[in-house]
Amino acid sequence: FFFLVAALVCSTTMNRMVEEQRTQIGVLKALGYARGRIMGKYLFYSGSAALLGCLIGFFAGSWLFPTVIWFAYGIMYQMGDFVILLDWRLGAVSLLVSVLCSMGTTFVTCRYELADVAAQLMRPKAPKNGKRIFLEKIPFLWNHMSFLVKVSARNIFRYKQRFFMMVFGIGGCTALLLTGFGVKDSISGIIDNQYGEIQINDLNVIFSDAYTQKDRSEFEKIMGQTAAGYTLAFEESADLGAGEETESVTLVIPQNPDEMGDYLSLHTEKGEAISWPGEGEVVLTAKLAEKSGLETGDETLIKDEDGNSLRVTVSGISENYIYNYAYLSPETWRSQTGGEAEYQTAYVNVKEGQDIHEASAAIMNCSGVASVTAYEDMQTRFGSMMESMDYVVLVIIVCAGALAFIVLYNLTNINITERLREIATIKVLGFY
Repeated sequence: FFFLVAALVCSTTMNRMVEEQRTQIGVLKALGYARGRIMGKYLFYSGSAALLGCLIGFFAGSWLFPTVIWFAYGIMYQMGDFVILLDWRLGAVSLLVSVLCSMGTTFVTCRYELADVAAQLMRPKAPKNGKRIFLEKIPFLWNHMSFLVKVSARNIFRYKQRFFMMVFGIGGCTALLLTGFGVKDSISGIIDNQYGEIQINDLNVIFSDAYTQKDRSEFEKIMGQTAAGYTLAFEESADLGAGEETESVTLVIPQNPDEMGDYLSLHTEKGEAISWPGEGEVVLTAKLAEKSGLETGDETLIKDEDGNSLRVTVSGISENYIYNYAYLSPETWRSQTGGEAEYQTAYVNVKEGQDIHEASAAIMNCSGVASVTAYEDMQTRFGSMMESMDYVVLVIIVCAGALAFIVLYNLTNINITERLREIATIKVLGFY
């Protein structure tokens, strides 16, 4: 889009410049200069402007945009230095397009002007004939318009190319601005939805081995003191799909599916509740289903790290924003693998008024606990990630605003220059 608007600006500017230089072209032609020499002057001017602008934009842009994005990521992560690699192929294509837009327009315009004889070129070019516009065929509207508005309307339809350039240029820049603000606003509520409406448990506890393989009395004692409740689940990384086209997914199987409603809310993106999948069924998260091309009722294959394969039917697609999940019932695992799932994860809800971090530290000190994740910390971490997008959005907004200014300045400058006599006429008529 930026290239399109830049091409329109270059075309309009160079076309206008050559038309303004008609008299000079006529003088040079009368003095005996060949057409090629005269055209070369303007081709050099437009070509050098395109070359200089492209070089500045290529090197400055290659430094500016990676720096801003790297800085944004630096808010979340401890990152080292980075090396800027210039994409020379992209630079060459950009230069080619820029030169073709500016020099091509100059060549076509010069060729058209040089077709006239010198005496004709040295005379001022006759303005375009005024024409009736379709608004004049609507008396109710036309008769209620003031004189200056009528003049403006006629000028708009008189120079349709510039009118469309203004509409597409400013409309496109406004679309870019809306995109920048829209991206920011669209992702701002994701974290609250994920950890406030979907994953509604407070802590995620991972044990070093299956829950039943060791004495968990210490953990259960802490649960009695700090937790409002907990449930066990099996979590494992797996691949969804068959053949080369697979998607990575976290497989979740609860020990007691009836208890999962207190820790995880399965619902569609429209807010409709989804029941826990039965035997031979799976519930997929929305983005995973979209990437895999799956819909409710489709059959798919899940392969885990141990080589187990499960053929299941999609019974629902749930709303989700962070990571990809596939939810199964313990009956499905038992019937298709011939064994019991090893429950090494616990979802925990702490008591009202209990400090989550104190509870997390107490659980972490229990024997056999490998890690404890507080979703409150996850919410803070991902919130910082979303804030880093502000810098990327700012770059989009500034660039779109600058492009809009260039389009407006260029067209307004042309319009005012062309209408000096018209403005003088209007002043003589008594308008301020």
